[in-house]
Amino acid sequence: MIPTLPRTVRAVNTAQLLDLAQEAAVHSFSQRLPVDWLQEHLVPEATHYLFPTLVQRLTHRPETPLQWSDTD
Repeated sequence: MIPTLPRTVRAVNTAQLLDLAQEAAVHSFSQRLPVDWLQEHLVPEATHYLFPTLVQRLTHRPETPLQWSDTD
């Protein structure tokens, strides 16, 4: 049985959203919009609400730990 997605909504400010978008870009996560475009078009004082919409499970592949360095 596939577990249901949590419907937790997280509110972030524009700076936090840009940080998340930049981190996703650094790790080559799939993104709809480039960070530069977001920075140009987001209202600096806005609150942005995040919630999960898709979870990908690769059950045919063994678990591979995500590795990165704090010095990157």
